[in-house]
Amino acid sequence: MPGGYVGVDVFFVISGYLITSIISREMENDTFTFARFYERRARRIFPALFAVLAVTLLAGYFLLLPSDYMGALSGALGTLFFVSNLVFWRDMTAGYFAATNSGVNPLLHTWSLAVEEQFYLFFPVLLLLCYRYARHHTVFILTASALVSLTSSVLLMGSKSVAVFFLSPFRAWELLAGSLLALGAVPPIRSRALCEAAAGAGLLAIAIACCVYDSETTFPGLAALAPALGTALIIHAGATGPNLTGRLLQWRPVVYVGLISYSLYLWHWPLIVLTRFATGMVPITPYIPALLAASLALGSLSYHFIEQPFRRDKRVTRQLVFSFSTVYAFVLVLVSVFGLVNRGFEERYTPAVVQFDKARSPQIPFVNCDSKPTCAACIIGSTEGKPTVLLWGDSHLLAWAPALNESLTQLGMRALFVPNSSCPPMLGVDNAIPIYGPLCSEKNLAVKDYLLANPEIKTVIMSAFWSTYFRKNGPLTAQAGEPLVKGTTAAKTALALTIQWLIDNKKQVVLIGPVPVYDTSVPLGLALEQANGRKFKRSSMVAQRQKNASFFEVVESAQRGDEASVRLLDPILWLCAPDCMVMKDGVSLYRDAGHLSVAGAMALEPDLRQGLRAPAMHLIRIRNL
Repeated sequence: MPGGYVGVDVFFVISGYLITSIISREMENDTFTFARFYERRARRIFPALFAVLAVTLLAGYFLLLPSDYMGALSGALGTLFFVSNLVFWRDMTAGYFAATNSGVNPLLHTWSLAVEEQFYLFFPVLLLLCYRYARHHTVFILTASALVSLTSSVLLMGSKSVAVFFLSPFRAWELLAGSLLALGAVPPIRSRALCEAAAGAGLLAIAIACCVYDSETTFPGLAALAPALGTALIIHAGATGPNLTGRLLQWRPVVYVGLISYSLYLWHWPLIVLTRFATGMVPITPYIPALLAASLALGSLSYHFIEQPFRRDKRVTRQLVFSFSTVYAFVLVLVSVFGLVNRGFEERYTPAVVQFDKARSPQIPFVNCDSKPTCAACIIGSTEGKPTVLLWGDSHLLAWAPALNESLTQLGMRALFVPNSSCPPMLGVDNAIPIYGPLCSEKNLAVKDYLLANPEIKTVIMSAFWSTYFRKNGPLTAQAGEPLVKGTTAAKTALALTIQWLIDNKKQVVLIGPVPVYDTSVPLGLALEQANGRKFKRSSMVAQRQKNASFFEVVESAQRGDEASVRLLDPILWLCAPDCMVMKDGVSLYRDAGHLSVAGAMALEPDLRQGLRAPAMHLIRIRNL
């Protein structure tokens, strides 16, 4: 399901309800102890988790590339200390330009365990203090805490989306929602019909989130309310009395999946990631039935033969639980540290594999120029004279920077360099899934104001991730009067209006067209091709033309209106003849799925320079291709 990730939010509410029910009951009876509480947590969490970590690291040694294995080792260390959410937050925040994709880390899913355990490090203390010193205000204190957490997540979603996703303070409201239910903060439902309606609405809210949400949904923020409140409705209605939804969830196969759900959750993601590496990163869809069966089988075995003995066997004493956990964790820490010190055991692979793997984590020239205010932007090209060119774009412009710098220097041109990652160079448009910083419309408005204030800028060169902005369900939104337009329509409208505005203001417009893009990282695919012989699938000129048809349509229309003022430099022509190149002289031309590497940009520098030098030769009419 595209929104299946909301299962974590369902889990948080259930966990908050269940654990708070146990803690509050023991506090009422004056039987609560921290030793007993954390013993139960250790029995519940550690055995299956340790097994998954050990198997994943062992399998990863044979399947993962060195940089990915280091990511898994870092994830294992973070998991053992229940800070893996902080590890992945750090990687993905610094990670817009980060080397590896956290999505191919087999331990990425452990972030939710870290959030839960961090919550239960502080929550029992807070609840105990409330019971002793402010019992009558407990519900108020927890409600206020939940509201602060939720409000913070909503307010910071636009600028700190990675932090809001991974960090406990922004997720605490979901656990607290379950806690408030356990403490009776919500009055019981008296009406049988209302009980049925509440439970049904809760199940429907979760189902809709699973089916409608996807990877581009702004999440968590307000979108997390659907699965979280849906879960709360089901729990509350179920606590009130029998209902149809409750009977559905009491069906024995469903109950069994619930019983094994912790182990099932632990095993499913490593299986998916390791399978992707074993198959050379081909689409996972054909393997889903087998992966589902394997996950259920491992989850069941893990539940019966690992979880249950540690939870139920009276011979497994508290001392044994803590001793076992300490020793096992210490061994895994040593293994992880040893692997990190040895750079993921690079000697497992040939130098060619290691070289392609390292190409995923390059030093990026001019990265310090990214997202600077326009008035303080970098200057590239010739060192003499005032800038007469403005380079405007997103991270794809940044990828072109070494070649642009060389070309402009050779041509004696000086340029203002204005890259804003994740923001397309289009007026009146925003990226619905911003990575960081202010809205794109604000950044681009600053560029517009600068151009108006500096008429000496005669040429505007634009480069962006055109293929993602112009796709059918692309991330862009634009307010073109009424109503709000999205996706391809937003991109086409915004680019056409932007080009026309530049022409009206006497600017020469040069568009660096789309670079061929791929579904997975090119150097990753090339490394796996070298490692296991599974050929990385190249693209073609025809495929890339089709992928970017909407972009070319806008450019062709603009050229018809004013051919002298609108030029297109087309990297697809430079790279595809008709099949597209992905490496040259054994070096990857890309650093990921769509950004050129320094080697890739410099390989195309002669074409770029020729296009900038001789516009008459490079006035490309799309319809003639």
